[in-house]
Amino acid sequence: MNNFIKPTGDPFIDVGGYVIQHLEERFPDKNIFELIEYATNVYVKQWGGKLHTYFLNSTITQPAYDAEKKIAETLKYYRGIIEETNTEFKTGYCRIVGSETKLYIAGRSNHMMSASGAFINFHSAYESGLYLSKEALIRTFFVPLGVCFVGDKIALLQSNFDKVSSYLVAGNVTNNLKNIASGIAEGTLKSEFGIISNALFGYADSCLSNLAIAIEDDDDEIALKDVQLNMYHFTNFGASPDIELHTFSNLLFKFYAHCKKNYSKEWNAFVNQHYKYSKFKDAQFDEQSQEWYNTKERLSYLDYKVWNNPILNKLIKNISIISHLCKWSKKHKFSFNIVEIYCINILKMEKYTIQKIKELADFILNDKSDDQIKKSVVRLNGLKSSGEFRAYLIKLIKNNYEAKNPNPLITLEDYVFYLFPDGTFWKDTRDLLLIAIYQKLHESNLVIADLSSDEDEENYETE
Repeated sequence: MNNFIKPTGDPFIDVGGYVIQHLEERFPDKNIFELIEYATNVYVKQWGGKLHTYFLNSTITQPAYDAEKKIAETLKYYRGIIEETNTEFKTGYCRIVGSETKLYIAGRSNHMMSASGAFINFHSAYESGLYLSKEALIRTFFVPLGVCFVGDKIALLQSNFDKVSSYLVAGNVTNNLKNIASGIAEGTLKSEFGIISNALFGYADSCLSNLAIAIEDDDDEIALKDVQLNMYHFTNFGASPDIELHTFSNLLFKFYAHCKKNYSKEWNAFVNQHYKYSKFKDAQFDEQSQEWYNTKERLSYLDYKVWNNPILNKLIKNISIISHLCKWSKKHKFSFNIVEIYCINILKMEKYTIQKIKELADFILNDKSDDQIKKSVVRLNGLKSSGEFRAYLIKLIKNNYEAKNPNPLITLEDYVFYLFPDGTFWKDTRDLLLIAIYQKLHESNLVIADLSSDEDEENYETE
């Protein structure tokens, strides 16, 4: 059985292998053909042959066949390649497994996201399809049991750690089989999440909660620090096959794990207030209970976690959330350590840049009256260009010089290489300065009335 479960690096083939491994544990007396027979009966009798998003014009999706013929033809094909009695083969090296063996055509009828015979120019040497070993094709057959629908497409999960991949696939297998046993299955499991970013964060949460029991102790520390999750979101249906890769990077995983472990209450409060759902009218957020409510009902996290969330979307797409953190910091005490780790690890900002921004915040606040602080913050919020921001910093440099402070506030090197390095957006630097100011005010319990400006509100409402 090792040839059917050993990781290969191909995400589709490996998911099929993890399914076989999981089924082996459930049915230790079944050989590989009997497991194929079990899966075939599930696909045809329980799911009604609804594998159109996986296999185009296969023996299972063939509308001209009744249920019994679908089963018989499917088993005939796989028995033929297992016993090597199928005469349609050539000898060579399997592109997936790598071993020299008998190879069989892999088209859209028995393999996902590959071309069919009509598209021979898609393949090298004008072959009529990919040529794969029986092990690769058999493993592909089990993929539908190890995946789930996220929205309108199939989500196939893979990680840079085999044991994490196995854990995530096992969860789908377990839930698929549970639905089958309860008689409610009409096809592949449907995720509670219809939005990709929400689903990926849901899987990350599952890893953080359960990974320690899913992998060996000696691997635990490595996995928790370096896990990356990949979602292949695809359909092999009809004339419109499509696939997209969405990644929950290892850097994001580290950052998210740090927030959940050390700043869970602060992080959750920030994220939860950004969920939005157009059909939940007149929604308001209760910060104490962390519930969304209107005049008719109150919804807990278990209800609204499936709504759209721009914070989660931007984190997955690696788009800066600094503007959101800035708006949040105005009214909420929020650990600057979260912001610092995010900037250094996700935005790849220099540590010295963060340190310099904190020094500037101190200079703006030290020995200043409430009115002076308010004027500084309102002016910062109202800046509309990088030129205006640079002029603001130059004014700070001048103020520092006139105060006869012994050390320069900003050196030429600070200005060029750390505050405005190539590839950075000036608003991110400005917003970080505002965040540092807001958090220092919170820490000192200083309340300055109406720190917002009209420009500030306009800038963030469109985010």
